Amino acid sequence: MENEEIERLRKEYERLKLESAAKDRIIELIARKSFLWESVCHGIMEEVMIIDRCYRVIDINRAFEKTYGISKEEACGSECYRVKFGLEGPCDRYGGECPLPVALATRKRAEASFFRKLGNGKKKDILRIIYPLATEGEEPNFFAEVSRDVTEFRSVIKRLKTSEQKFKAILDTATDAILSINEDHRIVLFNNAAQRIFGYSRKEVLDRDLGMLIPPQFGDHYYYVKRFLDTKQPKIMGRTMSLTALRKTGEEFPIELGLSYYEGHGGLTITAIIRDMSRQKELEDRYLQAERLAAVGQTVAQVAHEIKNPLMIIGGFSHQIRKRLMDEQCIEKLDLIMAEVERLEKLVLDLGDFTKKYKIMKRPADINLVVKDVLKIVATMYPPDRYFFEADLAPELPDISCDPDKLKQVFMNVTTNAAEAMEEGGTITVSTDLWDEGVEVRIHDEGVGISEEDRLRIFEPFYTTRKRGSGLGLSISYKIVEAHKGEIKALSAPGQGTTFVIRLPGG
Repeated sequence: MENEEIERLRKEYERLKLESAAKDRIIELIARKSFLWESVCHGIMEEVMIIDRCYRVIDINRAFEKTYGISKEEACGSECYRVKFGLEGPCDRYGGECPLPVALATRKRAEASFFRKLGNGKKKDILRIIYPLATEGEEPNFFAEVSRDVTEFRSVIKRLKTSEQKFKAILDTATDAILSINEDHRIVLFNNAAQRIFGYSRKEVLDRDLGMLIPPQFGDHYYYVKRFLDTKQPKIMGRTMSLTALRKTGEEFPIELGLSYYEGHGGLTITAIIRDMSRQKELEDRYLQAERLAAVGQTVAQVAHEIKNPLMIIGGFSHQIRKRLMDEQCIEKLDLIMAEVERLEKLVLDLGDFTKKYKIMKRPADINLVVKDVLKIVATMYPPDRYFFEADLAPELPDISCDPDKLKQVFMNVTTNAAEAMEEGGTITVSTDLWDEGVEVRIHDEGVGISEEDRLRIFEPFYTTRKRGSGLGLSISYKIVEAHKGEIKALSAPGQGTTFVIRLPGG
């Protein structure tokens, strides 16, 4: 029995010895963690405070003591609102913000802000961030609050927002298109002017490839940008280039392009400033056209004057001779002469129409009615089974002050030209619409189209791409539209048909 008792006592001793060692280990770990907490907490330059769910202060760091001029012993056990602000209750009862109720309700981090007044009259913007001290799913009983001076940070943010607003204002008021692409050739910026010029909304182009704004046949523009992105050799940077761009409608138009780039932490960004040169190009074309027509007109007027009288003599004597001829072969040959004289006389009359200064007899007129009259006439001139004439007229188009008879001549000339361009037949569509300054008429055919060289010369007298005709119809049409202070132009590409655009002012 004694041996058993001794053995039992020995085992009990060993157990107590192990428990004592475990307690010592636990105490050591607690001491280490406490030391680690003290080291970290007191090493932080920001104010740290530990509170319970009843606002009582459990612990503070040295930064807190220094800021509020209070010791740890004085602070602990008191409510945080008394220690920090000298209040009798939580901050939110006095018009301030308190993050603790939010952290209690959500068990997540919460924030609140306040301004700390300094002795020099200035204020600091302080952000209070509170963290629940509990494992996930556990009800938190203690919270760590860190107070951070965010005065400079928020000042920088404010300046950045102001800068962004100024930048946005410049972007939105710029008359030139401004767009940027990243290293993946994706569009990352597209201002209001770019939306107006290209016809795309910002939503339609952002994060899309640059190629959507470049005509396929001008892929070298894309190549140059890609080459720069690959090589970082800015051969095209800082220069203004004349190029061609593509609208949403598929219309190609001339542009002037300036490029710059910026390389930052987010990668490389290329910015393009694009000026739509369409209007300037149109004005240049019209100026050159007017100069050519003026030069040709002087020569034509002189030639018409010189041949008019001889033609009248030839025609008059031919009629007299024919009355006395008896030989049928001679009569037949003389008829040919007279027919050619009549053709030349008509040409002289056309030349007179071309060289004269048109007097426009203006009166209020409905352009839709003028178009309808022209289509009725033209429809009778061509086989109805092969040629189709359609009208797409804008409803409630306002009357404009014009010479409807002269404009009827213009629409007839352009429409018959369009029909002649479709040897196998097809559809001609005449559409009307409002224009900024008046009315726009478009006459579209499904013909073979015209080359750029022909398009630039199409309004010159005697210039024609057809086997028949004098080549004066479009020249006369140009002068009539010009007399109305309007504009006429041809849009075309080989194999894509041609569209004549006639714009007439309202007054």
